[in-house]
Amino acid sequence: MIRLSLLVPAALLALAACGDGGPADDHAHAEGHVHPASAVAAKPAGEEQQALVVLSDAPMQDQTGAERHLKSDVIGQKIVVVDFIFTSCQTICPVTTALLSQAHGQLSDIPPETLAFVSLSVDARVDTPERLAAFAEKHDADWTFLTGDKPVMDEALTWLNAYATNPENHAAMILIGDASTGRFSRIYGMPDPAFVERRVRELVAARSDDTSYHQH
Repeated sequence: MIRLSLLVPAALLALAACGDGGPADDHAHAEGHVHPASAVAAKPAGEEQQALVVLSDAPMQDQTGAERHLKSDVIGQKIVVVDFIFTSCQTICPVTTALLSQAHGQLSDIPPETLAFVSLSVDARVDTPERLAAFAEKHDADWTFLTGDKPVMDEALTWLNAYATNPENHAAMILIGDASTGRFSRIYGMPDPAFVERRVRELVAARSDDTSYHQH
C-alpha cells in the first residue's frame, strides 16, 4: 500500500508538472463543441464544476487485455468515478489512485451493478494492458483501467475534456456522475476520499428519491 503521508507533499510540489495545466491545445468536443483556452486553464484544487460528458463507445482494452466499451459496457447506466492516469507518472497519478482506492473501499457496500470506478490512460502509446495491470496491483486499485489505440483514446479523452498532448501535462481531475441522468461534476486537484464517498452516496440517494428511476 502506498504511504500517503510521504507521497502527498511531494505530489503537491509536482502538481504543476503533472496535472494542473489542462490540455495544451484547443480540441473540438463531441457534437461540435469547442473548448477555448480560457475554459481549460488551471483550476484551483478542489474546485467542482458541472461537466458536459460525452462517453466514447469505441473498443478499448482493460488491464486483462479484454475488449471493453466505455459507454455501453464499463459504465452503462451506473454511477461512476472516472480519473486519468499514465503508468510512468511518479507524482500525482499514484497519489490520486491511492486516494481513490481509499474511497473505493469506503463504498464497498454499493454493488458493482450500481457503481463503477474507471481509470483512463492518457498515454496510450506506452500504457499496455500489462502495464495497467501492474499499476493497478501496485496501488491496490480494484477497478477497471482502460487503454487502447492512440486515436481512440485521444478522441475519448477529448470528449471528456481530459486530453493533453504531453501526458505529464494532463489535468489533475476526476469526474463523478450518474450516467443514467447524464449529470456529472468535474473536480480538480487530488481527490478527497471523504468527498468522493459523500458525492457518490448523494447520487445513490437521489436515485432512491426519484420514483421515476428504474435500472434496466
